[in-house]
Amino acid sequence: MPIMQSPPGPYTVLDGKRYLYFSGTGYLGLQGHPEVIRAACEATQKYGMGSATSRVGAGEMPPLIEVEKNAAELFGCEDAFYFPSAYSGNTILALALDGQFDAVFTDERSHYSVVEAARLTQKPVHEFAHADPDDLVRQIKTHLASGGRPLVMSDGVFPGRGDYPPIQDYCRVLAEFPGVLLSIDDAHSVGVLGDHGRGTYEHTGVYDRGVNRMADGGDGPRLFFCGTMSKAFGGYGGIIPGDAAFIKHLKDTSTYFRGSNPPPAPAAAASARALRLVMDDPSILAGSRRNVAAVKAGLRELGLTDNDSPVAFVGATIGDADHMKRMHAALLERGIYVTYRATYSGLGAEGAIRIAVLANHTDEMITQLLDTLRSLV
Repeated sequence: MPIMQSPPGPYTVLDGKRYLYFSGTGYLGLQGHPEVIRAACEATQKYGMGSATSRVGAGEMPPLIEVEKNAAELFGCEDAFYFPSAYSGNTILALALDGQFDAVFTDERSHYSVVEAARLTQKPVHEFAHADPDDLVRQIKTHLASGGRPLVMSDGVFPGRGDYPPIQDYCRVLAEFPGVLLSIDDAHSVGVLGDHGRGTYEHTGVYDRGVNRMADGGDGPRLFFCGTMSKAFGGYGGIIPGDAAFIKHLKDTSTYFRGSNPPPAPAAAASARALRLVMDDPSILAGSRRNVAAVKAGLRELGLTDNDSPVAFVGATIGDADHMKRMHAALLERGIYVTYRATYSGLGAEGAIRIAVLANHTDEMITQLLDTLRSLV
């Protein structure tokens, strides 16, 4: 397991060696942005590492409030809930919706955090075929009595392959089930997908139906999602934006607000600043889209993917596991760091080579990656 000795960026130092870095999840290149680092340093000097108490126990701090204010603005919502770990977001949502569903249905390739959250509801949990709206309907009709209310849970972008679910089709087929809830983990989507970086719902054209709302929005499923500050936004912690009533409900019921320490003040300040940068500088998101399109066009030319979405990474299967291990080793020898994952949620037995694209990769860096891959395929 390599040790990172610099901020993740286009060039990253791992185990003392400087690599051209096409890995990780820092999609907008903000983890090492000077303004993000400056915000964290200033907050450390002003507030220390954190409050050492929960937010209801005198632990409320200005950087936490600023994250929620900025997130609400970016996502076009009334308020937001900022909490220590985005991994917990699915659990926070599922437990907050307790009493509004009778069984949970999860995509078979869902991330561990989705599976864990579903189990923690203590309701029956059933899988449906990956990204298959027809099988989703079959599973609901098979396992849920007439009048039962389903909660459907999925990744917004699946972290193994980089594909996303057919959200519009889900909304269409789920309309026949009164009270249905659809909740997605948008950790790999927020900051990247959608015109404003609001994630998978925005990218697939359903965001305007309303998200993370207390009241029923009308026909079709009620839409919920959680996101993270630690990937595209360059900070740390989980985020759930929504209407004021729903966010109040989350804070009133979640132990992550009432019973645990909040994110550290420096991490909060960095997250707040990163959100502001994304809102104020459209070139950041535009840079991500431009680079993703260039890398994926090159990978398609090499026959390494058929993915042409703006998702900022590809999980490519290139022959068997041994071949991918050799290719991974050859890339490292040539100073290019990508990741080979032998096992991960959503991957087959052979694993995959994961190639991530950062907004601040240059054209020359992308050309170097593609030329090197061409020599190895």
